Amino acid sequence: MIHSTLRKQEVAAPYAFARQFVDCLPQTFNQEGDEIYTGRNTVKTYNVDGTTLVAKRFKRPNIIQRIAYSFFKPSKAERAYRFAKMIRERGFNTPHEVAFVEMQQHGLMLDSYFVSAACMLPPLSKLLRRPDFSHKAATDLALFIVKLHQKGVLHGDLNLTNILYEQDPSGNYLFTLIDTNRSTFCQPNRKQCLQNMLRLSHDRPLLSFVTARYAEARGWNADETVATMMRMLDKFEERLRRKSKIKNAVRNRQASTRP
Repeated sequence: MIHSTLRKQEVAAPYAFARQFVDCLPQTFNQEGDEIYTGRNTVKTYNVDGTTLVAKRFKRPNIIQRIAYSFFKPSKAERAYRFAKMIRERGFNTPHEVAFVEMQQHGLMLDSYFVSAACMLPPLSKLLRRPDFSHKAATDLALFIVKLHQKGVLHGDLNLTNILYEQDPSGNYLFTLIDTNRSTFCQPNRKQCLQNMLRLSHDRPLLSFVTARYAEARGWNADETVATMMRMLDKFEERLRRKSKIKNAVRNRQASTRP
């Protein structure tokens, strides 16, 4: 068992009632809570004094990342906590930050946790990842991204699973951002805006539609913008294929050298 100690912790004032839960989280995370996602990171829900909270434990960083997070830049958990407030201050929905916790070993950050209020809205992938996608939802999404960029928000992984949705009484789509720890805040240029949208979908009809509506709202030439986006997508997918070939070659080589 790896022994670690508290390095840094903060609890948002409206959630002071959860302080004891946050204090114990590194020790209880494996044994308690209802798991809703596991992969690179692990996400669980908890009932704390009648309030549902979501806790994410980030993948343990490698030694280079541990040094970086300890001395040179905020951890993913701290960024998730700080960025939630910054995004809300710019007028966008994201689950309210509750706390972040960092644990350390031998003076270097080891594990980190981010706690937020629960938001059980469905991901936009359920609505748009289909051949007969809703043009209304896709148009509202394009206008939402325009506002994000104009307000200086570049979500670090702007894909359909990181955008939750609901409809208002008039049938307009409203969106909530999650997984925001890799976001940047700046006034992006045209290239940065398109690069930010690139991860929305590999589905060309959907991405073309959203890009066209986005371009129209920005006063850009829609056909030229869509053509640029498709060229960027081709290059992006080619890079992914090359990376996949390299990884497969390394795995095959390692397998062939095992006794």
